[in-house]
Amino acid sequence: MALNKFPGTEVTAELLNPQRSQFCEIFYESNPEDDSIVMGSVNAGTSYSGSLFEVGQEGMTGAFYGILSVQQGFVGKHPYQKVHKSLHRYAGEERAAALDSFDPDIPLQFAIMQKPPENSACIDFDGTVFIDVFKENLRPYEVDSNYAMIYVVPPMGNLYSTPTDFLHAVEATAENIVSTVMLYNKNFTGEKSPGGLRLKAINTIRVVLFSGGYFNTFELSHDQIATYIFHGIANELHSKDTSIHTIQFENNYYEVTENEVRGEKQDFASIAELL
Repeated sequence: MALNKFPGTEVTAELLNPQRSQFCEIFYESNPEDDSIVMGSVNAGTSYSGSLFEVGQEGMTGAFYGILSVQQGFVGKHPYQKVHKSLHRYAGEERAAALDSFDPDIPLQFAIMQKPPENSACIDFDGTVFIDVFKENLRPYEVDSNYAMIYVVPPMGNLYSTPTDFLHAVEATAENIVSTVMLYNKNFTGEKSPGGLRLKAINTIRVVLFSGGYFNTFELSHDQIATYIFHGIANELHSKDTSIHTIQFENNYYEVTENEVRGEKQDFASIAELL
């Protein structure tokens, strides 16, 4: 369901509603009607000790592992964590780093990482964004539009002193998602592709509500978190040439209890009022 344009841009916001369960598709499971779509899907990752930058565990990152590990043949292994840690190490004191050469068992042709700005509200690894561009024959569901995973380290509430600090970190993380895609699109695609690659610009970002669940130690509403994600994306899109034409919000259902009555709400339902 297309909602509207982000203020001051030609970028469309699209609200995705689940088709068969409580959850939206992480990737296209069949070819979209528009074959020009080049989509990066956001994976809410982890900064926990021992599982830093890993694709696996529970929740969203576990769902990504279930899809990717079977198709890409790495069940029981963690190649993405290896790449992510390498990128972070290569960056050192710099904000960004990129890789275009991998061991044969790595399912990627290119990867880039960008930390949030030093003056952002994010603490430790929070707000770090990786873009993992799949090898052509290893795209999820063999759909060409499933071009990349955008792995995000979500802010963890217990690192922040106040709910406001936490929400500002959520907003800064959303800004860095767009900023990292912009960096990739501008400097590493088309004629600027490294290593003889023919990389495409990502024009569609599929966004999940990150920093909910056990990251949300302040127990804020999904509406509050969704609003800060929306504003972070809108801040970075405003008046900039991003090569991005669509932001898709995964409007998953979740259970709520109000006045001892159980019900269901959706993650991004509140953003319709912001457009």
